[in-house]
Amino acid sequence: MIVLGIHCGFSIHTHEPGAAIVKNGNLIAACEEERYVRNKNAIGFLPNNSINEVIKISKTNIRKINLVVSTGITVKNYKKTLQKYFLENFGFVPNIRIVHHHLSHLATAFYSSGYKKSACLSLDAFGDKASGMIAEADIKKGIKIKKIIKSNNSLGNFYSAVTEFLGYSDGDEYKVMGLAPYGKPKVKFNKIIKFNKDFWKMNNTFFRNQKTPFDHRYSKKFIKNFKKYRRLSGEKILQKHKDFAASAQKVTDLVIKKSFSYVKKKSTYKDNICFSGGTALNCSSAKEVLYSKMFKKIYIPVNPSDRGLATGCAFLGAVFLKDKPKKISSAYLGSGYSVKAIKKELINNNINFIKEKDIFKKTAYILSKGKIVAWYNGRSEIGARALGNRSILADPRKKNMKNILNKKIKYREEFRPFAPAILEEYASKYFITNGQNVPFMNFTLNVRKKFSKYIRSAVHVDGTSRVQTVSKINNPSFYNLIKDFYKITGVPVLINTSFNLKGQPIVETPRDALMTFFGSGIDYLVLGPFLISKN
Repeated sequence: MIVLGIHCGFSIHTHEPGAAIVKNGNLIAACEEERYVRNKNAIGFLPNNSINEVIKISKTNIRKINLVVSTGITVKNYKKTLQKYFLENFGFVPNIRIVHHHLSHLATAFYSSGYKKSACLSLDAFGDKASGMIAEADIKKGIKIKKIIKSNNSLGNFYSAVTEFLGYSDGDEYKVMGLAPYGKPKVKFNKIIKFNKDFWKMNNTFFRNQKTPFDHRYSKKFIKNFKKYRRLSGEKILQKHKDFAASAQKVTDLVIKKSFSYVKKKSTYKDNICFSGGTALNCSSAKEVLYSKMFKKIYIPVNPSDRGLATGCAFLGAVFLKDKPKKISSAYLGSGYSVKAIKKELINNNINFIKEKDIFKKTAYILSKGKIVAWYNGRSEIGARALGNRSILADPRKKNMKNILNKKIKYREEFRPFAPAILEEYASKYFITNGQNVPFMNFTLNVRKKFSKYIRSAVHVDGTSRVQTVSKINNPSFYNLIKDFYKITGVPVLINTSFNLKGQPIVETPRDALMTFFGSGIDYLVLGPFLISKN
């Protein structure tokens, strides 16, 4: 059976639209609309390009789709809207089923994890009139909902309000997370978030409803209580702003730990937990629950935010059609471009290039000399973070590499950290992993002090790193590159940041890669087997 999962932008608030295909229980392709329309988060866009692309990748015909599944179960007449959309854009009306936003988040996590049984938790801002969902899942029995967390008790909404209050945009929550370690948690949020024995309660008088995506989430009451910490966009970041970020991060850690504790108390399954929703991208909080050892295993999918809703919908569709969803075999499920197509793009744009016999060894040597390389290889990774196929890479040993990357390459705030990608077999040597494999950069981990000097530009101010473990099975090309770098330097780690500039989506096509390369301070570009230099 073939299922098309979609997440659509029919609302002005809907972001990160996309599409995914599951064939006979296997996730074959997943694409995000922002990569094709070149508009970060693609707020309000429809997933036309994504649908066409997953159909193309899966080598099927859209009329052979057995079922289309989408979130939006609380949206009035939504099924009719989708029927009209498909008729007008694809010429026919498929069989359509609508599911709950948070059920899709849980399905993304559980069915891609490979667990047979697990406790499940979803947390984000809003979706289908809820901000979260607690469930337990069994691969044979499906997902059983235990509790829906109402939209008026939204941790995600709180963190987004803090983000906006500090002068950033909705979607920039990772900036607050990066700023927090520079501050001290001096600010009290006990008027907003109150804890009881089992859970928490949010005071919604501190927030307001957004009529447009450009309205702030925080209310006049929020301003009155925290006025001295407010920062307008473009203003200098002061210590008080860092303290505000640190305080928000600390209370977020507490709420998430409270959530995990509640889930464990209410679930039949005590060993595993699958965590999804936009809030699961808070890798600092993920570290706290990992080190708490509440659960033996914590699984956060590669695409826990709304970018993964299409995947969850496709998995749920497989269940509806009596197919058994299977663990994802790879994070690299987006578009890919042949060597022939890449070469054609280079020739058409009059680009000088060299086809290297051993691109891994050559690139490793270049990196070891302190140069910065954009690495474009294979199919795009899904999710918000580059995992070695659409990446900018650098030597973590170089003391000022973080500053160079922020200032001359990414054009972003100087406090922002960079992630280390490490050969899987060396992860526990360099980091305190608690036995957790972290292939998707979803956890920050404490760096072992004796090794921090070797990867100084990949260690944040608080002694942590957002780690990606790289295995030969999951990404042999990236693994071989890091291994060659290790042979030269004795360090099995590369700085890995997404191949994009500030405010832009990750590059998708070879042309996107060329435009970003020539529009930044990157030294070299590797496009498949081809090496391009600005000299």
